[in-house]
Amino acid sequence: MANEPTPQDYGDGGVQEYDEGAIDDSNGISWTMGITAAVMGLIIGGFGAWATSNLGVALPVFVVLWAGATYYLYQKPIPSAAIGSGLWVTALVMLLTPVLFYLPVILEEGSGESAEAAGTFIGGILGLVIWGIAFAIGAIVVAAIGWAVKRRANTKLESRSS
Repeated sequence: MANEPTPQDYGDGGVQEYDEGAIDDSNGISWTMGITAAVMGLIIGGFGAWATSNLGVALPVFVVLWAGATYYLYQKPIPSAAIGSGLWVTALVMLLTPVLFYLPVILEEGSGESAEAAGTFIGGILGLVIWGIAFAIGAIVVAAIGWAVKRRANTKLESRSS
């Protein structure tokens, strides 16, 4: 009984019940949200770096996407909302990954009309088609999981507000 939450009197005659699952509105750092947002940002930044590795800008893209996604996801009210939104952003980046990865290979100004240049071009087109289909299927699955997680988060938030 000693560890059981008790009602609090706020001086205006009203008594507020203790809510264990209340959203933290303090100005402090929420470590749970920070870690959740940082991990999801890492996944998003990793896909962005992979997509731009043939362009030579993988590290700056990783840092910008990681920082931007982490900041955006940290603003969400609960971790499941951050995970759901993060999975949606991941699905969008997944769709762009094969295009950005193979586009420089396809558009490369090779050695002109040589067999090597033709092989590289055909390999780039095949890679774009095959990996484009695989990543599109993966993005659909990731987006569906993100939708389910985000729906769960919305249900939690609605039940807390009522």
